[in-house]
Amino acid sequence: MKNALLPVFMNLKREPSIVIGGGVVAFQKIKQLVESKSIITVISPSCIKEIQNLHSIGAINWIQKKYNRSLIGNPKIIIGATSNKKVNKSIYHDAESLGIPVNIVDQPELCSFYFGAVHTDGNIKIAVSTNGKSPSIGKKIRDFIASNLPDSIDNIASKFYDLREKLKSNMNHIERKYFLNSLSENQFSFKNGKVFLVGVGPGSPEHLTLKAVDLISKAEIIFYDALIHPSILSLSSNKTSKVYVGKRSDQKNIHQNTINNLMVEHAKLGKVVVRLKGGDPFIFGRGGEEAMFLKKNEIPFEIIPGISSGVGVASQLGLPLTYRNYSKGVIFLTGHEIKKSINWQNISQLNLTLVIFMGLGNSPEIISNLLKHGKSKNTPIALIQKGTTPQEKIVVGDIGSIINKLKSIKLEKPVIIIIGDVVHIYNYLKANNSTNLNSIHDEFMFAEHNMNKSNFSNEY
Repeated sequence: MKNALLPVFMNLKREPSIVIGGGVVAFQKIKQLVESKSIITVISPSCIKEIQNLHSIGAINWIQKKYNRSLIGNPKIIIGATSNKKVNKSIYHDAESLGIPVNIVDQPELCSFYFGAVHTDGNIKIAVSTNGKSPSIGKKIRDFIASNLPDSIDNIASKFYDLREKLKSNMNHIERKYFLNSLSENQFSFKNGKVFLVGVGPGSPEHLTLKAVDLISKAEIIFYDALIHPSILSLSSNKTSKVYVGKRSDQKNIHQNTINNLMVEHAKLGKVVVRLKGGDPFIFGRGGEEAMFLKKNEIPFEIIPGISSGVGVASQLGLPLTYRNYSKGVIFLTGHEIKKSINWQNISQLNLTLVIFMGLGNSPEIISNLLKHGKSKNTPIALIQKGTTPQEKIVVGDIGSIINKLKSIKLEKPVIIIIGDVVHIYNYLKANNSTNLNSIHDEFMFAEHNMNKSNFSNEY
């Protein structure tokens, strides 16, 4: 049977209430009424010591008589807590005839309202109803909810109230509701454990999103990849556990299955798990694999996008990956698996920018495949070491001569490789970085048709 009770919270402050009975059960209900700041009258010939003490300090009124309808008066609610079933039945019928809400303890059939299992924390009050069927189950549910609430929930509620008041003048009702709902989401998703797959951008901490910073500061355990800047890890709490799980081609690495299981294990312990990944989690970061594993194991998770290294490094340099008449699109490739499932014939013929991740070690073979399948040896190429960081280094040239050039220039991983005519634009902007922007644009439009004739092989 569906619970059809109307859940309400009644304000009894300075309002009269009556409790009939003077034993332990009555005392439990009286304590709740005291907390509600009600004006309480107890009707009973005798009372236990605890109730007498409340009377002696003026917390309640006590009528030392047997129950009689004439003693009721006009209270907001009546509670019957006697051991006499006949008296309890009379209380119920009297209250019903007077239109006063009544609760006869442990007799659900003689109740017009029920007490829930209650948890209170400041302004927060939670009551669980089982439709009068099982108070013990209600208490278990209450305790479960209470144990999974964020710490300082009352403080959080107060801050949200202050924020809501401030937003009233800046947002309409729908915008405000959506904004506050989004903010409160994180406050309640952590206690049962949750994994956040967080992209931290191409390298520099300056490229972190606000969402990433917030989660790093709240994390209880962080699993981080290689090349995560120390300043990013320093944003976490001193109590946060930080576990390195990076993969480097020249080192012994933790297996991906181990990383997956570690995330699940700690999430099941109720922890806020943050998995830090360079760039964006879904661009050659195995974020998709990890999300699939978490989904399979029924672990709550969220993807926090980051600026992909292949995009962020190029943009900061002033190297547009697309440009009208030069490149209508971009192909992202991993340099690790150049022999697997790559159609070099098609890639070489397409007039698109190639962005290759983790390709330094295989760069001779990559370039050989492009030249073999028809790519012009004059096609520009740029290799960017540790982009956006103080260790950034850029080498540009053409694919016909770059391999020999790299023999005399030592680059350190990670390196992003960008191949295509858009590299000419980087060279042009680099050479004119002190010129007025409008004049650059005018000169570039005028000289654009001659760009492919130039050979840019300078190192910056």
